[in-house]
Amino acid sequence: MNRRVNDNLTSVNGKIHCAHCDHVLAEAGEPALHRALTRRGDVAKAGPQVRAGVPAFIRAAVEFRQKLCPGCHTALLTEVAAVDDVATRETTLTTPSD
Repeated sequence: MNRRVNDNLTSVNGKIHCAHCDHVLAEAGEPALHRALTRRGDVAKAGPQVRAGVPAFIRAAVEFRQKLCPGCHTALLTEVAAVDDVATRETTLTTPSD
């Protein structure tokens, strides 16, 4: 069964594909963006409205992260997260019951 997950992802027989180039981003049973590329950098890459952590609220160093499709380089997920936090956001997809 083929279904649209969001603007950038489709689910085909349990595999997650890029909706733009059909690149397989995860085989059935793998985390949704398992095969995506990860781009990391300074928080300024997130745009002028985003600043590094304010010391009163966060003591950890933070970074910009972006998950990209290896096939067409579409940005699939963008976040600002603590450098040491390796699993801040995880996409979980469920297949509707038949």
